[in-house]
Amino acid sequence: MKRLLPLSLLLLLVVLAGCSGGGSNSCSFSGLVPNGTYLVFITNPNTNLATTLTRVATSSGTLSITTSVSCSNVVVVLATTSNLSLSASPSSIDLESPPSTVTITGQSFDTTYGMPRVEYFDSSGFLVGSVYASSVSGGGTSLVATVPDLSNAYSGTYQIRVTNKTYQGYYSHRVGNATVEAWGRDRPDSDGDGWYDDQDCAPYDPYQYTGCSETCGGYGNEPLTLCGPI
Repeated sequence: MKRLLPLSLLLLLVVLAGCSGGGSNSCSFSGLVPNGTYLVFITNPNTNLATTLTRVATSSGTLSITTSVSCSNVVVVLATTSNLSLSASPSSIDLESPPSTVTITGQSFDTTYGMPRVEYFDSSGFLVGSVYASSVSGGGTSLVATVPDLSNAYSGTYQIRVTNKTYQGYYSHRVGNATVEAWGRDRPDSDGDGWYDDQDCAPYDPYQYTGCSETCGGYGNEPLTLCGPI
């Protein structure tokens, strides 16, 4: 049973109050490549951190973005991809003792505007870790990058994506992908009901995996309810 103390309730109310208002702006972009795929970078002026979205332009070459920040903080950049098949060495990683670096071979790795970015995605397409190459060969046919933190990763097949930074100052040229197998840390299913613990609202009850109910909520897929003092 999960409970929220009165102080937590007060903090929650403050957060909710801070979320109200702010309004929204509709930002329109024209003259784009018809049906082209664009990366949309929305920078928060308070933190200087950017959120990246992927959008496809209309057949007439336009895009409309609704955001809470000024349109001057929104940039659209054409995404390009070479879709090359890359290879990683080692191609198999022990998650309990991962290597410090991985070497990726292929072509078109470009350091003109910055070191290529190396991202790890799991089989569901979720980003697991991201680093930048530490070195790239003179011909752009191989790179070395440190292995990101994989302490929360599970055994399975991962895609390693390499992206170049372009003259526009953004990582918008996707070179290609390499495949790596990870082993040594299986995804847990504590009650053996066929649902992994992170999918199961009752991970230790083999007879229930959804629709869990508690008197004072916030567990699994049950909506959070605010409780009185303990």
